[in-house]
Amino acid sequence: MSINNNKQFLTNQLVWLGISFGISLTISMLLPFPISLAVIFGVFILLNLYMRRIMMRKTGSMTRSMFGSGDNSSLKYYCMSCGTQHKQAACPKCGSKMKRVGS
Repeated sequence: MSINNNKQFLTNQLVWLGISFGISLTISMLLPFPISLAVIFGVFILLNLYMRRIMMRKTGSMTRSMFGSGDNSSLKYYCMSCGTQHKQAACPKCGSKMKRVGS
């Protein structure tokens, strides 16, 4: 991770911390104590779920592009004993279960 990514991550975390603190302070000023505490917890949970959804959307697209769209057709498996290309658990030629992945 580069220094720029670290600074961006820290800035992002501080922004979300400031947003949640501001929302909590506003709620505590507008509502009486027991109700404000329950509402603050609810808002905190909803805000975390929203942030998680944003992060999953960002990393989900990267994961799909990195591993393909769940398609393993480009992977080729070779027997380590005889070198035969196959996709079974055991080599159809020699019966060995040891295999390596090639391209």
